[in-house]
Amino acid sequence: MEYFEPKTISEAVSLLAKYGESAKVVAGGTDVIVDIKFKEEPPCLVNIKRIPALNYIQQNNGSLRIGPLTTIREIEMNRLVREKFPVLWGASHQFASLQIRNTATIGGNICRASPSGELLAPLLVLEAKAIISLPEGEKKVGFDEFFLAPGKTILGFKGLLKEIEIPFPPEESRGLYLKHAVRGAMDIAIVGVAVHLVPDSARKLIKDVRIGLGAVAPTPIRAKKAEAALRGKPLDQGLVEAAGREAAAESKPITDQRASAEYRRWIVEALTRRGVSEAWKAATGREVK
Repeated sequence: MEYFEPKTISEAVSLLAKYGESAKVVAGGTDVIVDIKFKEEPPCLVNIKRIPALNYIQQNNGSLRIGPLTTIREIEMNRLVREKFPVLWGASHQFASLQIRNTATIGGNICRASPSGELLAPLLVLEAKAIISLPEGEKKVGFDEFFLAPGKTILGFKGLLKEIEIPFPPEESRGLYLKHAVRGAMDIAIVGVAVHLVPDSARKLIKDVRIGLGAVAPTPIRAKKAEAALRGKPLDQGLVEAAGREAAAESKPITDQRASAEYRRWIVEALTRRGVSEAWKAATGREVK
């Protein structure tokens, strides 16, 4: 195996362009090292840990900007993230063990492109953007375009994630991430649901809502029919239940060793109902009736 430690983004992209699908990028290494140990050793390993200035959380021009080498623990411990982006904070807080959160990076979690990746559904509902470096230059894409299939992203074999850009949500908005797993945070999600909700100025109607689903389709998805059922309407228990059913119908789960497709749909429905109700209460101070 050939091993490289590029010192710049351009050097890393050049290596990826040269070695293509033979190269594997390593950041935190929590997934890649396991793959090397138990699956197969890649012909080429590109360790981007030595590239400076890729580990940061900054506020800039109305957006939160996060470097891809920022660890999950750093996101979890960041006060700005906790106060302004609770859906992202919640996903970070429920991410594996403390030891893993201290090592795993946001870039690694994103580029792994696992359908059950904790941070992916939150990034969808926050309408975050990925700034990527390619041999032909930089490009900015939404995360609704970024994920192509399990383990596959728009980066292909030659691109490198340079930055995550998240617009600041409205002050009155609230959000949360709910995860269902056999062993809680220590296990990967059987279902993950991210909800971001904005009430109107009178706090009587849902001005906007976004619902992201993880681990129930080949890529993380938005439950857009469920969102449409809620948007612009006063929230009551019947509407919450209808949104849950819509989200379950939009999911495309599989049956595997951890859960059946039917069970996953049931959990999507339950977590969507809970997520919308809790986000509404956090935003308005009122229970759904």
